[in-house]
Amino acid sequence: MSFEVKESVKAEIACVIVTYNPDRNIFYSVISQLLKSHVSIYIVDNWYSNESTGYVRELAKQHSDRIRLICLETNCGIAKALNIGVDQAIKDSHKYALLLDQDSIPQDGLLEEMLGTANLLSKTEPQTAAVGPRLYDPRSNSYAKFALLKWGVWKKIGCETNLGNLIKCEFLNSSGSLIFLRHWETIGSFYEDFFIDHVETEWYMRVRYLGFKCYGLCSKSHLIHYMGDKVCRYWFFGWRNMPHRSPERHYTIVRNAIWLWKFEHVPFSWILNASLKIIFTFLYFCIFDGNGKMQAKYILTGIRDGLKKNSRFFDNTHDL
Repeated sequence: MSFEVKESVKAEIACVIVTYNPDRNIFYSVISQLLKSHVSIYIVDNWYSNESTGYVRELAKQHSDRIRLICLETNCGIAKALNIGVDQAIKDSHKYALLLDQDSIPQDGLLEEMLGTANLLSKTEPQTAAVGPRLYDPRSNSYAKFALLKWGVWKKIGCETNLGNLIKCEFLNSSGSLIFLRHWETIGSFYEDFFIDHVETEWYMRVRYLGFKCYGLCSKSHLIHYMGDKVCRYWFFGWRNMPHRSPERHYTIVRNAIWLWKFEHVPFSWILNASLKIIFTFLYFCIFDGNGKMQAKYILTGIRDGLKKNSRFFDNTHDL
């Protein structure tokens, strides 16, 4: 890879990527795209395998002028890893932090459009905490929609139905979030006990509770982002798509959703909506998933631990 980007002026955007045994080809594509833009890259490696870490280290060494690698000794979870990356970006005097998953690929021109929008919002809407792009999943050939809360009802709106290029929304996906770092200390860091799921949900609800704003950007470019292990297609008054999750991921999704009930900045309408989703998730994956018994076991354990406010995390060798 060889890209020529002028570095005489410090990049305003620090891209914070949390890695955990990334797919080499996809991760190569992520870095290739980022190196085309005037950004700094912070990789926080959450994986302790020598083989995987060696590959990430080699890539960082090839582009040491653009990439800073932070290796963690164990898997600390995405929340803590993001906090470490963002804190370092602040120490290095960056203006924004772009959070990215290891398989999220920004298309040409996206980062420049996001930066221009962020700089404009900094002047016109100084209480803006973050802006995020359209997310596109090539497996389902579909764009994720932005979530709105109106009159106590949760709705999703896509760019095709929006007249402008910005949608004021309740929260954004963590991958693709361009965070305005001047508000980081006031809002606070990501809640590390959540480990992985609903990390951004809690943070964005805190953002809105404190009077800050976030916007979805209907840009010409988009962010390729893979939701879940694969895509499930189901019919409910029309065909819909949803991500397929492993039993272990459903445990943390369900547990953390129930944990959110205790936060004062989480609206009751979200709690009700999340409760209905838990019921649907349990019924769908117990009936239609090939591993229905394990799905039921982990979801029910997630409900139990959520109600008890227990903290349990799983790896491939852990059994309930």
